[in-house]
Amino acid sequence: MSSLIPSTIPPTFALVVGERSGDILGADLIRGLKQVFPDAKFVGIGGPLMHAEGMESWFEMERLSVMGFFEVLKHLPYLLKLRKQLIKNVLDLKPDVFIGIDAPDFNFYVERRLKQSGIKTVHYVGPSVWAWRQNRLIKIKQAVDGMLVLFPFEPEIYQQYKIPVTFVGHPLANQVPEVPDKVRARHGFGLSPETPLTGLLPGSRMSEVDRMADIYVRTAQLLQKSNPQMEFIVPCVHERAKDRIMQAIKHYGNGVTFHLVDQQATEVMEASDQLLVTSGTATLQAALMLRPMVISIKVHPLSYWIMKRMALIPWIGLPNILAKCSVVEELIQEQATPEGLSQALERLVDQPAERQKQIQTFIEQKKALTQPSAELAVEALIKWAGLQRSVLVSNAAD
Repeated sequence: MSSLIPSTIPPTFALVVGERSGDILGADLIRGLKQVFPDAKFVGIGGPLMHAEGMESWFEMERLSVMGFFEVLKHLPYLLKLRKQLIKNVLDLKPDVFIGIDAPDFNFYVERRLKQSGIKTVHYVGPSVWAWRQNRLIKIKQAVDGMLVLFPFEPEIYQQYKIPVTFVGHPLANQVPEVPDKVRARHGFGLSPETPLTGLLPGSRMSEVDRMADIYVRTAQLLQKSNPQMEFIVPCVHERAKDRIMQAIKHYGNGVTFHLVDQQATEVMEASDQLLVTSGTATLQAALMLRPMVISIKVHPLSYWIMKRMALIPWIGLPNILAKCSVVEELIQEQATPEGLSQALERLVDQPAERQKQIQTFIEQKKALTQPSAELAVEALIKWAGLQRSVLVSNAAD
């Protein structure tokens, strides 16, 4: 009889994520690593999904969930203190490899310091260097021993700078149903299959929820006037977000039916006819769920001014960036008004051809992104960090 045992001391992996989308990637990666290193130790900063896989988290993930230049400045003293303590913890522990998952402004600094101290570093999720700030590539090369990227057009960019890179696809493509089942999803929420239903996703960061909650609820009220039977469903990432959304409904949602659920963003997407989504990974998740959508976002005016000046491409939504054209309507900053958003959603409700155009594009994107992500990522980590696999050996009784 054979069994899997470590051929060396079990490795230690330090990982850092800053938001829910990174938590999804981190949990998938940990599962893949445990297949090869069943006794490995995982530490750092993770979310609930990574905790469920056995990771020890030193700090709360939400502390890093800050978006925009101005927003980061407000939290800078705490972030600098946390970063300093994290680096000390990792240097004291000396893990086999440090893996920064997204959160580029935070993680690349940490990775650079750790690499200078001789610790192997890998970054998972390439920052949007293809959209703006391409000068970052020189600094990225100084910070990492390898890049794990999600999109097929990215490796060529890093190869130009001789940065080791592996395209792993997007784990979300493997985690969504091959054929989303709207009836089943609605049954799980106790909702009728016949009711017109729009999903509202105001964001995973509290700063996003604060900015978008009132706008989305007011949008729902306007849309419901021309679609009296329509109801709305909202996934809430945590209790603070739910309280903020309930506050918006109290002020602006009179006469409209809202269903607030705890997390379950994937199921909300599956249950909905169409979606209003705050820009981010949720836009890609919605595309993988083959759900027509409108994309919107508002950030601090200073953040928007800086980002607009540095942008190299005209889109913010991942489905549009992947398609290299405006498949999904985007309403950003001053365009993100209840009137504008309700009109965009109205067009999506009333125009079957527009809906089908989006869905067909999403089908093609889903196919391209469906890869054995964890397996590819683990193989790259073994190579770049010089790890030795656990091996199969025979028991003495054989």
